[in-house]
Amino acid sequence: MAFDEADRRFWSGRQTAGGTTVHSLDDAMDVMSGWRLELLQMSPGKIRYSLSVAQFGSIQVFRERTDKALLKRGLSWPGSLVFSLPIDAQGTGWLSGHEVKPEVSLLVDGRMLPEILTPQSFDLIYVAVDRQHLAAFAAERGHAGLVRHILDSPSLALWHDRDAGLDRLFAGLCDDEASPGGGQGDHAGLERFVLEKLLSALTLARRIEAVTDTGNKRLTDRARLMLMKNRTEPPTISEVASHLGVSRRYLQTCFNRSVGLPAKEFVRAERLNRVRSALCQARRENRVVSIGDVAALWGFWHLSRFAGDYRDMFGELPSETLHPRASSQNG
Repeated sequence: MAFDEADRRFWSGRQTAGGTTVHSLDDAMDVMSGWRLELLQMSPGKIRYSLSVAQFGSIQVFRERTDKALLKRGLSWPGSLVFSLPIDAQGTGWLSGHEVKPEVSLLVDGRMLPEILTPQSFDLIYVAVDRQHLAAFAAERGHAGLVRHILDSPSLALWHDRDAGLDRLFAGLCDDEASPGGGQGDHAGLERFVLEKLLSALTLARRIEAVTDTGNKRLTDRARLMLMKNRTEPPTISEVASHLGVSRRYLQTCFNRSVGLPAKEFVRAERLNRVRSALCQARRENRVVSIGDVAALWGFWHLSRFAGDYRDMFGELPSETLHPRASSQNG
């Protein structure tokens, strides 16, 4: 899977469809055509974030960089597969209740994206490609063993030797300074080139393993539904554990082993993100809302404590989210 001289000559003669970059979670969905994705900040502090995207033919390539852990869930476009390739990461992530090391790549069904809690900071490439198109391309190239994986597997984890050349290829596709492409022929050539590199990544994987939810994750998901269902007066962790027929300690262990965070911390972060999302939506629509009312809707009744928790999580007060200073609107 080396990025050899032939690859360099091919790449130097091609240009992408032009890179687009945004610098906030709020703006990410504006450049993710066909996706419905939630991005929640799960570790505290003012976030530094960027998402760059390039699209040509049936392929979308994204490069995402941030210094905070994110909870990601949702859908890509129908018929898509999403391949993710970590360039750099600090810490571990969590997928379907499994601890995912930074060197593990993923291939997942775009219409069944597994919820993932990312590492604390990361630089990640992910590629969305049509499943049938990739399978046909694999069959055409004589990779019959990969066709079944491509067509049938909802989530695959892949272990392979690190290869900086592949990183540079995909990073180059999202380069902000890339010039707009010329003709459709260039895009078709790039599409084939990237499909070939995706097949190389799959073919040379040292290990391919299907990923399914662990028992801890399934129990944790049931608990989260209960904790989020009654938004204004959420039940306690002890009440949820009793309803599920387990001890509070056991439920806490399930959270730690499936998302890497204590139950109370995880749910508080998710609720704070819900408040922030509502405030951002009101700002975009130029609607007048009461911060206290929005906070109470998500179970935050002590407003001064809420404001402190919100500032700790996002690095700004709720009022600054709703009415940002002109100089900070890019964050």
